[in-house]
Amino acid sequence: MNYFLIRRIDATRSSVCGCAMLSPGWIHMTRRMENESVLILGRKNSALLDDEGERLEIKPGRVVLLPANRLHKGLEPAAQPVSYYWVHFSQRIDTEDEKRYLLPKLVEEKEAKTVFGSRAVAYQRLEDGILLPQLLDVKEPEPLYNLFASLLAEHEKPGCSAMTYRLMVEELLMHVYNECFNTYAQSADTGTKPSIVQQVIILIEENLSDTNASVKYLADKLHMNDDYLGRCFKEAMHISVGQYIVRKRVELACMRLRENHDSIDAIAGQCGFGSRRQFYDQFQVITGKTPGAYRADSAFIGTITL
Repeated sequence: MNYFLIRRIDATRSSVCGCAMLSPGWIHMTRRMENESVLILGRKNSALLDDEGERLEIKPGRVVLLPANRLHKGLEPAAQPVSYYWVHFSQRIDTEDEKRYLLPKLVEEKEAKTVFGSRAVAYQRLEDGILLPQLLDVKEPEPLYNLFASLLAEHEKPGCSAMTYRLMVEELLMHVYNECFNTYAQSADTGTKPSIVQQVIILIEENLSDTNASVKYLADKLHMNDDYLGRCFKEAMHISVGQYIVRKRVELACMRLRENHDSIDAIAGQCGFGSRRQFYDQFQVITGKTPGAYRADSAFIGTITL
């Protein structure tokens, strides 16, 4: 199974979508789309495709991804009438000088399963992107059928709103992405012990206000070697345990600065910072502001949006 990273989901563009209704004997053309990917959802019967050696079957309730800049073609004529929804999409950043396309990036299966094993890992690793498999069987496809039907209806409107259509394509992609987590969770053995990374994330959340929280502290709690724990965490999250703890503490501090009137020193202690200096230094590195400036800006935003 191939998995692809779709970067900058907020930069999604779509030129066209449709619902294919094809007669027996039809076979998909051979083509390579330079910038656009295709997302397909099977409706009736099946059709076989090849994507650079990967055999893909379109069938009811199955999502198929044909990534941009890869050669795909039909394998054999359809034996029965075939129907499926489809949408072309790309991630494009427009500047004054050029239109820059971000092509899907092939991701190893081991890394993909690590991402789908924990949303916290996904948020850290993917940032503003999503990860999609080339094939996904959706257990309850009706909501996805409805999203495709709504998308097609919007596209066919005489006064189709480009912004509305683009947001609907993004919603469709995000729905498929979320289905990946559901599918992974359903296929996993419910009796299996959570991964080391998941255990560490849970422990960090539970002990965020403890100034002693560190790699060694967490390793002792989990009865394992701290070097090994650190390596496992960094391999999965692409960030050290220490850096992750600081980020989560700053996130917590931001929330408390926005939502209550405790002193900055009190909030520093509540969020596990060992000193005022440490709090100010690390907060400013991550947010680009001092805690006082962040609180003042947040209060101003709250005032003008009433």
